[in-house]
Amino acid sequence: MASTSELLDRFVTLFNEGRFDEGEQDYAPNGFEEEIGTNGRFTPREATASARKWKEAFPDATGTITNKIVEGRRGAAEIVWKGTNRGSFMGQPATGKPITVRATVVIESDGNKILRAAHYIDIAGMMHQLGVSTAAHATS
Repeated sequence: MASTSELLDRFVTLFNEGRFDEGEQDYAPNGFEEEIGTNGRFTPREATASARKWKEAFPDATGTITNKIVEGRRGAAEIVWKGTNRGSFMGQPATGKPITVRATVVIESDGNKILRAAHYIDIAGMMHQLGVSTAAHATS
């Protein structure tokens, strides 16, 4: 049985290690993920596909939890994601530029499985670092 704190750690660790499929096991039967910043709402399987797309665009990407707050079945972690854009992403070709993006993930669990994960990502800051207009993404 995973605690909320452990689920937050696994959210980052499994991405860092490319163990995407294992993350699906962390969700309750009706659990889902929201990716705030890209307007994504995913089933666990769709969240796995999304994580793979991020890793294809930023193959060296890793996240580091810099702060974590847990209260019972709810928790939040501030994350710093770093990587280099080596693949196409959001309709844009690879830039080869490095990024550092701040994010927060908020998890609500049933005690050992994720009911809802909301991943708030600074997409505007990331696109600025890549030298890409966020307006181009908003219309696609």
